[in-house]
Amino acid sequence: MPTDEVQPDDAGAEPVSLQQPKARRALSRLKRELTDEELSSPGVQKLLLDSLERSEEENAALKRFRDKFYESDKQKGVLEEKLKTHVALEMVSTGCIAVGAAALVYVPVAWAHQPDGGIALGFGIVMTIVGVAAKWVRP
Repeated sequence: MPTDEVQPDDAGAEPVSLQQPKARRALSRLKRELTDEELSSPGVQKLLLDSLERSEEENAALKRFRDKFYESDKQKGVLEEKLKTHVALEMVSTGCIAVGAAALVYVPVAWAHQPDGGIALGFGIVMTIVGVAAKWVRP
């Protein structure tokens, strides 16, 4: 979905266009080039200094947002890696429990053919314990 489109929320709000506000519409038709004589005027110098200070303040605020963005982006990456680890551990744990349970279900059939019954019983118990321990220990 393009980022220009705004979707209404569940409450039925109307989408709002994301147009940039036009700054200083009153000064938009003035010529932008200044002569040396105009630049030497104290009023022009004060306006330019005011504009420069406002730009520096805005720049400082944007730098704080940039730093916060990079910090949260780094944290997001760390959390995604932790989630992958948890998902992999969950898969191993579930697999161990499933294989252990299957081996324990097979024990009554294999019990008639020794040592298969004892091996299936031991294998089922060990796999089930490993699967439960993996869920319990979580990093």
